[in-house]
Amino acid sequence: MAAVLQSSAVRFAPRRLGHANLFVGDLDRSLRFYNRVCGLEEVRREPGIGAGFLSNGNTHHDIGAMQSGGGLRVGIGGHIQIPEGRGQQPGLNHLGWEMESEAALAAAWRRAVDAGVAIHRTADHQLAHSVYLFDPDGNLHEFYADVVEDWRTVFNPEREDLITSQWEPDAQPPSKIRHWARDPQIRVVRDAVFHPKRMARGVFVAKDLARLRDFFVDVAGLEPVDAAKDYVLLRGAAADDAWHLALFAPRDGLQPGLHHTVFEMTDEAELLAAERRANADGTEIELIIDRPDKRSLFVRDPDGMRFEFRCARSGRATLPADLPAALRIYFV
Repeated sequence: MAAVLQSSAVRFAPRRLGHANLFVGDLDRSLRFYNRVCGLEEVRREPGIGAGFLSNGNTHHDIGAMQSGGGLRVGIGGHIQIPEGRGQQPGLNHLGWEMESEAALAAAWRRAVDAGVAIHRTADHQLAHSVYLFDPDGNLHEFYADVVEDWRTVFNPEREDLITSQWEPDAQPPSKIRHWARDPQIRVVRDAVFHPKRMARGVFVAKDLARLRDFFVDVAGLEPVDAAKDYVLLRGAAADDAWHLALFAPRDGLQPGLHHTVFEMTDEAELLAAERRANADGTEIELIIDRPDKRSLFVRDPDGMRFEFRCARSGRATLPADLPAALRIYFV
């Protein structure tokens, strides 16, 4: 009980959601989809752990994909990245939360350890240092800080060696330098359906909404910006973004777990052009949301995982409470 009472002092307080890492049924097939449909450039493969990474240039990866069913995955020096029995089916591996600096990450790690929060592992990815922990619903989250100025020195198609080893946060003084990109160089996959600006948000259905909310406030350190009986929206420290995470109660047939992740588009003209490209090449659009404050398209990857591509509008927001309960999760 003491660890729970102390957890409110942890607060990792990341800037924003940086990426989603997914277990997929067929790695090559999924990487083609994320490139051809989602518009992300493949920046690295890591055959030793059955993984690939894609980015449009805003950060080292917006999506990481790992072959499901592969058993134990081991990095440099015997560092266990995926334990035996995990990732047997397609689905979420983890969400990656971008921290301000290595110093901020190390300080949060120390607070978590002192509070008795269970740390899954810490990792040195060469371009970033990371702390991994599970939320109360069993979803894994990575809190990471970039530690190199040019991530392409590590993530580039010419390299396929293992990159991950153990990180000891207190082995040496952590850096206070902020390595996240202030002016990222966006690359466009010209023939892709979508040309997103970045991974922006995640939407979960909670097993226990109150318990999961408390984790994201007290341990993850996100700030609630809107809430009702059956949902809560939370934001990281990058206050220019409206929110980064939505949690919904398990009702109206919604199953607990990741419901969808959200890509932000540059503008509405680009989103409309993507809709035309999708129709022309046969990419199935599951749902179109058109409302005063946003327009968005929903698509599913080859394993059925759902992605939203959205752009903001200046109109009045539709309150989730004003919508049919089954649709609220799509309208945030």
